[in-house]
Amino acid sequence: MKFTLDAAALERVFEAWNVPIPEKGLVLFALRGCKPLPPVGMGWTKSVRLETFQPDFVHMRCTIGIWDRTTGRVFAAPGSTVPHRDNIKKAATRPGKMKGRGTNQLEPGFYTDLTKGEHLQGKPQGHAALRQTGYRFYRRALALPKNGSPYSPKSPLFFGNPYDNLHCAWNIDPAKDGFRSAGCVVVAGWPHSPRLPDAVPNKGSWKIFHDLLYAAPQKKFPLLLLPGDAAAKTLGSMKGGDKHLLYGSRGEAVKALQRRLVARGLYKGRINGILGVGTYRAWNATGFSA
Repeated sequence: MKFTLDAAALERVFEAWNVPIPEKGLVLFALRGCKPLPPVGMGWTKSVRLETFQPDFVHMRCTIGIWDRTTGRVFAAPGSTVPHRDNIKKAATRPGKMKGRGTNQLEPGFYTDLTKGEHLQGKPQGHAALRQTGYRFYRRALALPKNGSPYSPKSPLFFGNPYDNLHCAWNIDPAKDGFRSAGCVVVAGWPHSPRLPDAVPNKGSWKIFHDLLYAAPQKKFPLLLLPGDAAAKTLGSMKGGDKHLLYGSRGEAVKALQRRLVARGLYKGRINGILGVGTYRAWNATGFSA
């Protein structure tokens, strides 16, 4: 499914998922299973064309983008919001209590804590990145199926800081096999690692992404991560008014969910309209059917 993403479309997406739209600054978005169509932009633009694809955990089949709330312009880069298959396999074959550890997939959600810093801090391959500083929900895979996704609503759910930063993928071409991620959000390209003796400048979409972010005085960035096919269907709907929920949603729709969870004896927290940790755990216990 192909669709266009611009400032108006992003406003509709934020509203559809009951997420407060930041008033100013640069806002990040990540669409899982959705690639920008060529030619990939060389900087800010009014709109981008995207197409949905199923993640195969080998190629970069996601979109990582920036929305400038002041100018309404956007930039979209190919990347990945899922870990590479090799890392999933390695984690799934660990014995005993270690099974699944070391690789994970972030849950869709609205996160506000990505901060300018360094990935692989202090190591030779360290490079500029946005560091995850807070807790979030993520899932681990206990097996690697031959086909389909190793992650589902039935996969073990965890809450903590897996240090899944947003960094360069170490692969400039989304059509080629391979990218470096055990759960981090990555952007296609090659990074500048100043401690490497053969260090090269930033390259590819990562260079543009990096330069746009680092040209701004802003230190911390919010990120909306959601399934690309769901976003495409919402934007393609003539009905308007489609409503969805994810971790970080707010408002009356969340209050309604909390009341349903209370009625089922799954939630004992406040009816505050914030889809936070307690509400998300209870909602997950229903298989997201409440």
